[in-house]
Formats: sequence, C-alpha cells, structure tokens
Amino acid sequence: ANRKKPAMRDRFDKDVMSVDERVNVAYLIYTAQALRILPSFSGEGNKWFAPSEAIASFDKENASQLQKLFGAYFNSFHYGLVENNWENADLALEAFNGIQNKFGAALIPPKMQIDLEIFLNHYNPFKNLMPLYLLFGIVLFGIVLVQIFRHKNADILASRLIHWVIALLVLAHTIALGLRWYVGGHAPWSNAYESMIYIAWAAGISGVVFFRKSYLAQSMASFLAGISLFVAHLGFMDPQIGNLVPVLKSYWLNIHVSIITASYGFLGLCFMLGALTLLLFVFRSQKYPELDRTILTLHTINEMAMILGLAMLTIGNFLGGVWANESWGRYWGWDPKETWALISIVVYIIVLHARFIPKGNNPYVFASLSVIAFYSILMTYFGVNFYLSGLHSYAAGDPLPIPVFLYYFVAATILLIVFAARKGDLPAPKLP
Repeated sequence: ANRKKPAMRDRFDKDVMSVDERVNVAYLIYTAQALRILPSFSGEGNKWFAPSEAIASFDKENASQLQKLFGAYFNSFHYGLVENNWENADLALEAFNGIQNKFGAALIPPKMQIDLEIFLNHYNPFKNLMPLYLLFGIVLFGIVLVQIFRHKNADILASRLIHWVIALLVLAHTIALGLRWYVGGHAPWSNAYESMIYIAWAAGISGVVFFRKSYLAQSMASFLAGISLFVAHLGFMDPQIGNLVPVLKSYWLNIHVSIITASYGFLGLCFMLGALTLLLFVFRSQKYPELDRTILTLHTINEMAMILGLAMLTIGNFLGGVWANESWGRYWGWDPKETWALISIVVYIIVLHARFIPKGNNPYVFASLSVIAFYSILMTYFGVNFYLSGLHSYAAGDPLPIPVFLYYFVAATILLIVFAARKGDLPAPKLP
C-alpha cells in the first residue's frame, strides 16, 4: 500500500495504512519509547531520552538510580490501582519532575504555556466556533431575506443582536488564535490547518469590521468563516501544534503569509456575495423592488471587498518574492504557488476592469465573474498544495483523487449563473 501512488490506493489500502500507523504509535507508547521525559544528566545538548534509552546510555550509577526510581513508580502505581492510594506514585513523579527541572530547565515550557495547550486540546475552540458561525450566519441571512420580501427595513433588534453575537464569536476566534500563537511559539498560519482557521478569522473580521453596516455581508462572512472551519476539521488536515520547518523560521512568516492568506478570506467573501447576488437575480421580480436595491448594495460591497483582497494578494506576492530571495537566493522561480498566485492576481484584475468592456458594467456580470474567479484561489490554495509538486506543496508530485463533491460544486455554479442570466439586465449604479 505504501508503494502505491496516493491516487491508486483503494479504501482497503488506506485502512491498512491507518491500522499500521496506530499499531506503530501504540508500540511506541507500550514500550515507553514515546515518553522522552529524561534530560541528559551531563547537561550537554538538547536531547531527551526515553526510559530504556536513558538506562542504556547513562553511566552505571545514574542508570541504576533511574532503574530503581522507575521500579518504585510502577510498584506504587500498581498499589494505587489496588488500594486507591496514590501518595507514593505522586512522590515518584515529583522525583522525575525534580530531575527535569535540574538538568533540563532551559527546555521546559512555562506552566502557563502547558496549561493553555491542555486547554486548547480539551476544548478545541476552533471546532466549537464552527457550528456557531454557521448557525448565526444562516439565521441573520434568513431574517434579512424575510424583511426584504416583507418590504421592511432589515435593521431590527434581532439583526443587531446577532451582529453583536457574531462580533463576540470573532473576538473569541481572535483570542484562540493568540493562545495558539503563544503555545506554539510561532504565528498560527504555518500549515494547512492553521491557514484555514486564519482564513476563517479573516472572513469574520471582514464582516464585523469592514462591512458591519450590511447585515447580508455579515451573514455571508459568518457563513464563510464556519465553512472554512468545517474544512479545517474534515480530517485531511493535521491540527496538532508542531515545530516550524527551517525555511519558515523567519519574520517573513508573520508578514507575507498573514497578508496573502488574509486576502483569501476577502476574496472568499466576494465569492459568497457574488453567489448571493446571483441567487437574488433568480428571484428578482417587479413585486419586490427592494431586491434591486439589495443587489446594487451587494454589488458595491463585493467590489470593495475585491479591491481589498486583490491589494493584499498583490502586496503579499511581492513580499513573498523578497522572502524567496532571502531563503533561496532568487526573487521568482516559477514555482507552482508563485505562478498560480500571479494568475489569480491577473484574474481579479480582469474582473475589476470588466466594467470598461461593452456590456460588462453590470452587477450580473460582476457577480458571475467574482464567483468564477474564486476557482483560481481554490487552485492556488488547495490545487497547488495537494496536487502539484513544488516548494510550497504537500503533494510531492503524487496527486490525490479529486473529491466528487467538487464536480457538483462546479455544476451548481454553472446552473446558478445560467438561471440568473434571465433577469440579469439590471444596470450598475452610476457614480455621482
């Protein structure tokens, strides 16, 4: 199964590999090889040892003392299970703690850092935020839509309350990102999982801060944040906090990646606003003149969000060139990620300038293009990371199977654009 390319593995192969991985992890635990809890008594180097390694590597006297200490701990642990008396086991653990603090204090994280990591592992705030983002985004969207069809103002008490709830969710998301930053010791956007939770945060911020006067934009931003967190927890992204690879140990991680990844959140919001605009075009009717005003409002917000997203994508790409020069000695190397980032910039420039083309200055055209253009971002983010081989890739050249739902997603996009075209003759708002 390991010798097969990922695209050639069937369900049985994947199950066998999963069992093999679990057996290996269990073996490391049962033989205590996973418990690297003992620092070097000589104080040289940063290597920590598992019990069997320490007993085999240390001098005879220290190895004998460790063997006695482990024997005392296991005996007292068994006694605790039988008699429910853990006093001796706790004393043995305190002895281990004393050894760690004496010989390896420089590498032991602060107690607060350990407690916060345990908190993040137990409560998983990002996974818990996901259903709340989705719920309140959908509820706010429903309230606004009902008010539009009832010919009433959407600025009611329920809308304002949900706005503040979503703002609190974004605040909690911000705090959770800060905690992960502190616990991991690096910015929380260094791998696929962290970038997805950061994109979700950028989407939430865009709705609460930049487009707070539009409840529809806020509902779409909240929904997008929930979808991003849902994708982050599907299972093919590893949520564990790990060490940075050498090339990422740079201050450019905080600058380049934060800017270019945040642009995905804004451009994802453009996709959501474009899809919502097309949906409103489908239901457009003379009975509901408010829909035209809503479409024009969404068109304006969509264009503003796209300008912000394109600006961040462009700036981030230039900064990435500077980082590449520091890391690899060249500004541009036509790496798949670099190339597709450039393609995405060109695509969104075309979308923003389509209004200068005859019959292109139309909310329907802009909404359709903003939906189609987002597929370039999906290719830049997911396609390059998992299907192409390069410096930014996780695929190493072996493509994974294309998810089946992607075909339905593309088909739904085409159908939405086609059905909205029948009533897509609404002119764009004129500039004063």
